[in-house]
Amino acid sequence: MSGASDVTVVWLDKGPAREDAVRALEQWGRARGIRVLAATEGSGDAAVRIDLTIADRVEKELDRAREAIAAVDADTAERALARAEGLLRDHPELPQAAWLRAEVHRGWAARFTRVEPRDEPRAQIAWQDADALDGGRAAGIGEQAFPARAHAKATVIVRGAPGRRVGARLDGARLSGTIGADGTTSYTLDVPPAEHQLVVTVDDDIAFASWVSIAMSATGTPPPTIPIRVGDDGACSAASLATASRDGDGVRAQSVTCDHWVAVAASERRGAVLVARCERSACGPFVEWRSEGGLESGSGVAPPAPLAWPAWATWTALGVGAVAATTVVLIATGVLETRPTEQRFVSGGVRIE
Repeated sequence: MSGASDVTVVWLDKGPAREDAVRALEQWGRARGIRVLAATEGSGDAAVRIDLTIADRVEKELDRAREAIAAVDADTAERALARAEGLLRDHPELPQAAWLRAEVHRGWAARFTRVEPRDEPRAQIAWQDADALDGGRAAGIGEQAFPARAHAKATVIVRGAPGRRVGARLDGARLSGTIGADGTTSYTLDVPPAEHQLVVTVDDDIAFASWVSIAMSATGTPPPTIPIRVGDDGACSAASLATASRDGDGVRAQSVTCDHWVAVAASERRGAVLVARCERSACGPFVEWRSEGGLESGSGVAPPAPLAWPAWATWTALGVGAVAATTVVLIATGVLETRPTEQRFVSGGVRIE
């Protein structure tokens, strides 16, 4: 990842990619809080496209949740709120994502104060999360307000776009940045601790969109730094990575200068994909990632819809959950992959790897 937020993924096999392998790669990305998007042929920046119909779907789920809460139907309310929150987590690029998510949090607060089983501590956390996102509002009919949290400080440092026009918004509000001698742009944040929407633009195009977690610093410690890389000067573009190839059970990557990238190849096993982490021209061994059940032949599950994927392509994965308190690169360090074969189990909604 670049600054714990994005990573370039390169498909190494010749010929059309198997649909089950594409699906496995997408699940691999979701398990790590990243979305796989096509990269450009030039600088390596991937402009994020906005689908405004997502906001309409969230609004409908919020309406369902409010009606269910009024009807004292906890199950329907929770399902609607969970769907709305999932959509917003997957689409932090939406201009109104922060305000909509604030209303989702208030929906949870209403559910826990008005419908059994009630849980006032959880309601307070949800209400305060909402206030952190949109600055707070007066409680409506039937809503219970809670005190707002104290503010926390953090610094966002944007790298990778020297000489270009960089902008940033936090929860929809424009930030004022300072350009350093090294070409980086720094933004000082002073907001309540919570997950916040951070969007970075380069020449008015969205280059980064994520929910970033800002926590209160311990007494006497400096505020956390959130590093964001929005460009690579072409080092991670399709053209620059065209020399990468599969070499038996490994990866050959001569002259590659992309700091962090991932090589991908289809596995012989259906519903699986081989993933190798790379730093510049050095790559680790392939690790097999198996998707969840339903992809094996004869499973009785309908095959996934056709996915457009060229024979060779570079892809950029944009983070949707960068953590403010750390600059650790999870993909590069292997924190999330500790064994050659990763079998995934799902039980009661909790995923164990």
